[in-house]
Amino acid sequence: MVKLKDIADLAGVSISTVSKALKDSNEINKETKAKIIRIAKELNYDIKGQSINQSAHKTGSIGVICPEINSNYYTQLVSSIGAQLTKKGYSYTIAVSDFDQNKEEQYLTLFGRQNMAGILFITESSNIQNIVDGIKDIWYTPLVLIASENNVNNYDCIHIDDNYGVVMAIEHLIQLGHRKIAYIGDYLTESRLKVYLKVMSDYGIPVNKSFIRSSDLRFEKCGYQLMQSILENDEKPTAVFAAYDDIAIGAMRAIYEKNLSIPKDISIIGIDDVVVTPYLYNALTTISNPIREMAMVSISILSRKIRDKNFTVVQNVVLKPSLIIRETTAKIKA
Repeated sequence: MVKLKDIADLAGVSISTVSKALKDSNEINKETKAKIIRIAKELNYDIKGQSINQSAHKTGSIGVICPEINSNYYTQLVSSIGAQLTKKGYSYTIAVSDFDQNKEEQYLTLFGRQNMAGILFITESSNIQNIVDGIKDIWYTPLVLIASENNVNNYDCIHIDDNYGVVMAIEHLIQLGHRKIAYIGDYLTESRLKVYLKVMSDYGIPVNKSFIRSSDLRFEKCGYQLMQSILENDEKPTAVFAAYDDIAIGAMRAIYEKNLSIPKDISIIGIDDVVVTPYLYNALTTISNPIREMAMVSISILSRKIRDKNFTVVQNVVLKPSLIIRETTAKIKA
């Protein structure tokens, strides 16, 4: 698919200049405009789709791009964002990317062409800079990121320090005296596995490879099956770090089925502090991500950019998670 950057490269101008020329802006001289239009036609670029009158009234709607709405974490985040947007008088449209970069790019383009008031882009991609570069200039639409990476240049970005949360979880177990600490996660949580391995190494604690399990499955089923697999070994862990709460909940079921006690026999900790965790038979110890604060900060920045086009300050906000100690972790038995 031809992008504005392709036209800009051939014309020797900026992406912003190409965008303005295709919108017939008076800021671009006739010769440059004619050259850009000629190149666009030669490349079969959809000029009509680009030609949105930027002086037209923008809708009071916000486009929200989210990786998924299946997990408890993203359900809570989108729900909190929706509540904040409604409070500020905005409607919103949700697009689910399924963690697919191509879909993310498509939805960014679609929301821009729909002349949304703003876009809130939630992504776990490690290639964010390439995804968003040019989009803001192309559509003149305020864009705020809620991202796993915090090194995105030129865009407002809200970032939870996920590594810090994992370190807190493992250190909590170590401080309780645990050394036989298992890890269970899915294919999307490899970054958390890496942090787990680093913390164990930093503390000089050997890792039993049979205690590390990762799966193509997700959520409770992932945790249930992985925990079953670990418990088949003769040597059992005294503690388990689950990559997120849904996995921890499935693992707890597997532990109970073996007539083992939580936390007397095995301690377990998760991440996310989803709504159900305080109400489990053993309330789950977890790392709480500041979801409500994340929603409030992102909407506050976005609404400021919508109200004031001259406010060009780029904000990079890092939020810290917190440890919530409940009933599933305890000191190791002497």
